[in-house]
Amino acid sequence: MLPSKKPMYAYAKCIKESKRRKPMATMEIRKEREHEVADIISRMKEDAHSEIIKAIKSILVSQPRGTIQAPGLIDMLRYYPDSMGKYSRASIMMLSALASGADYEDCILPAAAIQLFEDFALVHDDIEDGSLLRRGRKTIHAEYGVSRAINAGDMLHSAVEGLLYRISKQENGDAIYKKFREIGSITSIGQDKDIYYTGRNALEATEKIYISIAADKTSAYSIYGPLQIGALIGSSGARELEALENIGLPAGIAFQINDDIKDTEGKVAGKDKYEDIRQGKATLMSINAYKNSEPDERAMMEHIYSKKPFDKDSADINYILGVIQKTGSIEYARRIKKEYEKSAVNALIGSRDIIPENHYSKALIELIGTLYVE
Repeated sequence: MLPSKKPMYAYAKCIKESKRRKPMATMEIRKEREHEVADIISRMKEDAHSEIIKAIKSILVSQPRGTIQAPGLIDMLRYYPDSMGKYSRASIMMLSALASGADYEDCILPAAAIQLFEDFALVHDDIEDGSLLRRGRKTIHAEYGVSRAINAGDMLHSAVEGLLYRISKQENGDAIYKKFREIGSITSIGQDKDIYYTGRNALEATEKIYISIAADKTSAYSIYGPLQIGALIGSSGARELEALENIGLPAGIAFQINDDIKDTEGKVAGKDKYEDIRQGKATLMSINAYKNSEPDERAMMEHIYSKKPFDKDSADINYILGVIQKTGSIEYARRIKKEYEKSAVNALIGSRDIIPENHYSKALIELIGTLYVE
């Protein structure tokens, strides 16, 4: 079941009580609704995964008869999709759509497209970062080599386009298709900034630059993009889309900050520890530590961040962690995260007459809250 006591949900509950609405449903009814939501999400994952595999296979079977494939191609293309990520973005989209009155069947292709977009983007992202672990096992380029992995990512992108073409034929499909393309472009721009402000350049980043990276790279395709796509499936209008962006944008920034904090504290699951430091990523912790450290410490940080990822040893990692600890940079990042949490909650409060209130929207608020809880 979805957790029932998370930040945004707690605030939403206060809103509900303050308006003196109808008495809360009984515990039995709430549990029944929680089971219903959990069952729908579980069913969506299976149905969306099935559509993803169909989309991948369609790339191969649509080729002229007699086309020879390199060994292991289908296994490589299914490598990330079959590892079955959390489907959090697809779940956000699904609940947003259902809350807006959409039918379950109309959500499956968009859910598949969102999840496959994540899978193909991670193929390239892992290559760019030189990551060796993803979802608890070797990254695709570590398993199949960089060149084949890049090509596999391109092929998965083609499969996403196939799904989007089918979506464009659905009701309101043109608007949904355009939103997918918009979110994809914003995400790519954010990723490019993230790459530029890596290594020595990371220490030139400001808090404003970091927030813009988190907004574009994370918020767009992780929170408010799925929220808006779901709303479009439910035929919502511009007013609802704006309200969802106002909620999802700060929530996504809080999500990214929280993810960075977990990496700095070595609390990540399924990935290598301290990857942000090893890769030389710009985070609120590195920005604050560099700004508030002594001249000799800044010089050492510059030396370490100038190294290639695999040239950094444990002493380098520990040195950066020490400066971060000394400057109180994790606590600083937590304070900033809480500010964005509050912004998301305030946007939620301000949109209570715009966003439909039902058990799907309540479950959606809970799910978003789980993304930035440490």
